[in-house]
Amino acid sequence: MNSATDKSFYDITLALAGVFQSAQQVIHLATGGSLDDRIIEPLIASLLKLDSDNCEQIYGDRSNLRPGLRLIDTQLRNGASGKSVNLGRYVASLLNIERHLSRSPEMQSIIATRLVQVKRQTEDSSLVDEVIIHNIAELYKETISTLPIRIKVVGDQKVLKLPDVQDKVRCLLFCGLRSAVLWRQMGGKRRQLLLNRKQLIGSAEAMLLGR
Repeated sequence: MNSATDKSFYDITLALAGVFQSAQQVIHLATGGSLDDRIIEPLIASLLKLDSDNCEQIYGDRSNLRPGLRLIDTQLRNGASGKSVNLGRYVASLLNIERHLSRSPEMQSIIATRLVQVKRQTEDSSLVDEVIIHNIAELYKETISTLPIRIKVVGDQKVLKLPDVQDKVRCLLFCGLRSAVLWRQMGGKRRQLLLNRKQLIGSAEAMLLGR
């Protein structure tokens, strides 16, 4: 049994759901699907909320992460049936990128400063406004994309060449990275994905059931 408390597993699972939900939306977008604002808006909100009293508050409410919680259940269960190879690869890459980002305080400072500026822009526009998404995407391109690990997004190449799709992909990856940072801060570790699957699945199921 991991030494993490039930409370910390709650927070770890919630943040991990944010990583999964962001990555799944990248897959959906890259294969020609349209985005549901109800699913991505809480993710963008979490990226722009740098301070909070608790993990759940960062996403507004845990119900906003129901798609991600369901994905944890599907991906972490034994056997390959129902699992998405690309989803697993994107999540693993985001967790790896987070480790590299954690070693660059200067980049973290630049990101924090720029995100505060983006947040001010949302006072006069929606979180899913194309200008907001573009500005977040540009910040990702100028900072995170310069790190040693980069994520190769696969999908419909005609779709992925569209500038607005590229912006949305980068924005969603940034949201996933935000959740990866939070996951680490809450005590998340890579080995838990193997050694503590039952706890993570159980925590996700409990939240889906409203417990």
